[in-house]
Amino acid sequence: MINWIELNPEHLRHNFRLFADIVGKDRLAVVLKSNAYGHGLAEVFRILASEGVEWICVNYVDEGVSLRQLGFEGRILVVGPFLPEQMAMSFQHKLELFLGHEEGLDAWLLEEKRPDLHIEFDTGMSRQGFRPGDARKVADRLLPYKHQVRGVCMHFSNVEDVTEHDYAKIQMDKFDAARSEFIARKFSVISHAASSASTLILDDSRFDLSRVGISLYGFWPSQATKISYKQLHGGLIDLKPVLAWRTKVTSVNQVAQGQYIGYGCTYRARRDMQVAVLPVGYFEGYPRMASGSPAYVLIHGERCPIVGRICMNMMMVDITHCTAPVRVGDLVTLIGQDGSEHIGAADLAGWAQTIHYELLSRIHPEAQRRIL
Repeated sequence: MINWIELNPEHLRHNFRLFADIVGKDRLAVVLKSNAYGHGLAEVFRILASEGVEWICVNYVDEGVSLRQLGFEGRILVVGPFLPEQMAMSFQHKLELFLGHEEGLDAWLLEEKRPDLHIEFDTGMSRQGFRPGDARKVADRLLPYKHQVRGVCMHFSNVEDVTEHDYAKIQMDKFDAARSEFIARKFSVISHAASSASTLILDDSRFDLSRVGISLYGFWPSQATKISYKQLHGGLIDLKPVLAWRTKVTSVNQVAQGQYIGYGCTYRARRDMQVAVLPVGYFEGYPRMASGSPAYVLIHGERCPIVGRICMNMMMVDITHCTAPVRVGDLVTLIGQDGSEHIGAADLAGWAQTIHYELLSRIHPEAQRRIL
């Protein structure tokens, strides 16, 4: 591939330390799921290894196994779904599973080698988790195995999207009722619910552990979260984006006035133009929905608008106006800084009518991740 990701290790360490100061290093679980939000699982782990990370969250059992193979000896939480046949592997690699449904509990009880558990409650997400009203029944079933129940947990469904958090408080009330059943039976469990947004703006949600994902990589979860934080604290913490996305010009074409550019003849040159072709398209993770929007890339520190539809492996950009000549091999910035200009992940996500979570996690995993 002729595109790559650049990672700023000092920015990543800076963000980690910010949250370690907020919640305590021993109460901070960094979320490295989905290839570390597109940043690269192995690369992010290597950068953070010197910080004494104690907890890492992943979505899949396979991701947890990869971390063990990379040498991580701390605690790994598998927060996503798993299949019964993955329990033995989880036990072997000391992975702790989120469990939130009766079928999974039945299968776990039948296992000879059972991995440790965190019991998840669905307090309003309608995704994973036992109903809070079933907490007593679940706790009773697990009483003989209480030493293997390491935590109780939940997931917020509506914190980063709003500036009023009544629904989150309803969720916490339900969670308090559910976890009290385990506490009453003297389970030695930790409680955790907070993601990046709730860690930042809902102090009561932090409990014993905070699971910080998107903000570890230097991004505010949303504009609403940013506004809420500023209202609470009068200012903002300095989150530093870790990632830049680059490519190179692979050809330069002259396009006559009236000529069409790209699939579907959706763009017609209004004047004689010079167009650069870039070897990045939706296969590489650049969203096709950015076609026809105000999207642009940076070449020599200048904005170069995308023209025509974004292809599977290529896109075309207008370089007619560029002050300096654009040649094959010149550096192109898709996300990041070039001179005085900057394109943020949220900018590109907005052009594509999506969110930066999706945009980042869909950058092709085979693109090289370079630690600067």
